[in-house]
Amino acid sequence: MKRSGIKDVAAAAGVSVATASYVLSGTGRPSEATRKRVLAAADALGFIRDASAARLRTGKSNLVGVILNNIINPFFSELVASLEATVYEAGGLTLLATAQNDPVRQEQLLASMVAQGVGSVILSPVHGSTLADLAPVLAHKLPLVLCVRDVPGSQAAFVGVDDEKSGYLAARCLLEAGHRSMVFIGGYPHTTTWDGRCAGIRQALADTGLPEEACRLVPGLMHPDFAEEKMLLLASQGMLPNAVICFNDDQASGAYRASRKLGMTVGRDIAILGFDNIPQGRILEPELTTVDIRPALIGQMAAELALRWADSTAAPAPHHRLEPILVRRKSVISS
Repeated sequence: MKRSGIKDVAAAAGVSVATASYVLSGTGRPSEATRKRVLAAADALGFIRDASAARLRTGKSNLVGVILNNIINPFFSELVASLEATVYEAGGLTLLATAQNDPVRQEQLLASMVAQGVGSVILSPVHGSTLADLAPVLAHKLPLVLCVRDVPGSQAAFVGVDDEKSGYLAARCLLEAGHRSMVFIGGYPHTTTWDGRCAGIRQALADTGLPEEACRLVPGLMHPDFAEEKMLLLASQGMLPNAVICFNDDQASGAYRASRKLGMTVGRDIAILGFDNIPQGRILEPELTTVDIRPALIGQMAAELALRWADSTAAPAPHHRLEPILVRRKSVISS
């Protein structure tokens, strides 16, 4: 079946091709009667606007390429849901891919996004990403918005939370509850997120007159099994403190499992705290104390920034760091 084109719509509506184009692209100043006639003809013919042709005419694309490290973590599910809704409401379309913490895959996906003609790219970089890894996008001068994790020296826009403040709030919460030793489990070392949180934890310890050693660092994978395994290992070595900071809320569920296996009651025998403030934290018993790092707002702001930058020659403000919020629940009580 032959696909209807704009000439067919114009003929059916009894208008010029230029007028039909103005109506269908939302430009120009056709009368309301003309606009309704063209739209009715387009609907009757099943006309679908050719976005690639429009992109060639205007030099602009409503496609937003989004590459996330993964979407298994519920944090990223919240982020991408908000991001996609924001792009959709602005009349755009999201092209989503996941890099699976693989730098080679990330580079290939970035190149593919460029080849698909996206107008901008939103990227949550994989562990170890460098300025060179962003070359497929930067070389084409496409707007690039990094989210959650930054790449120092990239000059790309960035939307995320204040990681140092996040770590400070987490450690301060435990210190105010009377804990004087703790362990920070999970997170890839020497990423901006992990480094920032560690710096905040160290500052909170220093403010209380405690040495850095008061918080043991156990970096690594960010899923629940890793937290469970490391807690059980520390307990077997007699080195498990009674306060645990997990890199994310999803990981905290593994810390809860380990606590049960050790015969410890969360909120009484051991304090557990996470980052993200995803809904799953309210399902745990007791409910999880967490640092809200604003995933939905990060997604919304990254989308707004990418769309605005793609539609303008002006570069955006390079960094937007949101204030984290401590959410106190029953998994941390005064010791």
